Amino acid sequence: MREPGDDRPTTGLPSLLDRAGGRTLEGAVSDWTYNADKFRELILYVVDRCAEDPYFGDTHLNKVLFFSDAFALQYLGKPIAGARYQKLDFGPAARALLPARDEMAAEGEVEVAMVGKRRVTRALRPARTESFSQAELELVDEVIKLVEGKWARTVSEESHLNSPGWNLAEMKEDIPLETQLISRRKAPPEVIAQGRELAARYGW
Repeated sequence: MREPGDDRPTTGLPSLLDRAGGRTLEGAVSDWTYNADKFRELILYVVDRCAEDPYFGDTHLNKVLFFSDAFALQYLGKPIAGARYQKLDFGPAARALLPARDEMAAEGEVEVAMVGKRRVTRALRPARTESFSQAELELVDEVIKLVEGKWARTVSEESHLNSPGWNLAEMKEDIPLETQLISRRKAPPEVIAQGRELAARYGW
């Protein structure tokens, strides 16, 4: 049962994130750069790990990529690949996914096929896991657990709940990864009371 003010993922708490301390906006530093090679390896790692999931498609892939980067910033101090993500109707989506995947398909690293209504990416070679730290791989595995075996609509709806940045951004705007550090905890009653007092005093 969730405690009042708990701002952890509403879809279930991954064990790695349960062990980690978590960072706040005050401690966030946007000093990373996008690592295109690592992003490609991340795609390969994720789609290989999810190859047997009959529900997995592009919606799931985008969410795993986003939350792997966002949770890595929150719990490990920096994103895994540092990709840019935009707000779309079905949740956060990586701007680099389509061009990167097209290049990977042309180079024989992945194949993309429609399976019913799902667009499925299959890895044609193993990911170079030496590109990642052990903590990063564990985090990605935990994020995968949040989406595995779920319909795309469910994964989409849960991503809206778990991404403060998706709720703040306008459609097709970038979602800053730092927004994952925004707390969803309710303000203490005394803070709410003080805010109401100031609003009444100054006519806000």
